[in-house]
Amino acid sequence: MEKFITIDIGSTWSKLFIVSLDPQNVLSVERSIRLPTSIGDLSITVRSLLSQIPVGEGPKLFVSNLEGVEKLAKDSGAEFIKEEEVREGLANFLKEADSDCIILDAGATNLAADFVAENVGKFLTFPINEITLENFFGNRRFRPHILPKNTKELEIEEAFCRSYLGVRFSARPKNQKVLVAASGGVISGTPSLARAALLILDILEEGDVAQVFFDREFFLPSFGALLARYKQLQAVNLGAWFESLGAFVSLGGTPQVSLDWGYSEVQAVELGAEEISLIPAPASQRITLSFNAPPASKEKKSFLISGGSLGILLDARSKPLPLTFGQEASRNKIVAWQKELEKVAIL
Repeated sequence: MEKFITIDIGSTWSKLFIVSLDPQNVLSVERSIRLPTSIGDLSITVRSLLSQIPVGEGPKLFVSNLEGVEKLAKDSGAEFIKEEEVREGLANFLKEADSDCIILDAGATNLAADFVAENVGKFLTFPINEITLENFFGNRRFRPHILPKNTKELEIEEAFCRSYLGVRFSARPKNQKVLVAASGGVISGTPSLARAALLILDILEEGDVAQVFFDREFFLPSFGALLARYKQLQAVNLGAWFESLGAFVSLGGTPQVSLDWGYSEVQAVELGAEEISLIPAPASQRITLSFNAPPASKEKKSFLISGGSLGILLDARSKPLPLTFGQEASRNKIVAWQKELEKVAIL
């Protein structure tokens, strides 16, 4: 069994992974360690992580965009890859012939992004004012490694994530499905797959069909570095750390949906207004999905999709979501959507 060690030095968190490639060509994360990055002296974090590696575990590879990490890698007898150099190779590895590829990185570095308080606050289930939101993110930018202490803080960070990740889908063509690789921050660290799924559903636009994969281990940047350095990994199968959640379909209304499972009959699905429906389907199941998009159009769209941990999620809510900051009716809608998705995920 071949082994690799990656050390991802981020601006907020640093991560060490011990990775194995088994005889079946499956790349798995055997062990991971996360530490806050000691920005004042990166060597402190590096020494702490390196001390956790058993002797003789394998070659070491550093990945980072921070100054000074390349020298630390060299001093440690490791190779170095700049993080900005791994994205294209990672996207090419993940991309399928019939799909675009979008990597959703919810890491803490996004805290530097500009935001409009109303666009964040409209996704919250509790009352809050703009000044409180701005103060919250002012403190988070000063201490980005701090994790949410309660559900309200988690909601605020998820709402902020919706705000900056949503631009990735802006005005993209709807004639292809999109492969979404979701990683980092409140996505990889989510306490519930249903919460992560609703976050992604909320930022999909009307007519978007997404095949969604979930990075459980915050490992995606390190995997990109391994791909850049070890060309033999271009054909690997990914282990449990990269989980297929299934197909997420943003209908934008209530058109009739048909699912062709390859059997004698085609399944017809009708959704109610604002409904989110889950249809169980394993990751190995290939299905032809058809619907009219946008809902008022007579043009029928068809996509080849697969299932996953959450199967097929059909979202009949109108897009953009009819939410307004500060309105109780909007807060009630968000609560209802959360409960609905948690319920169908459990079932």
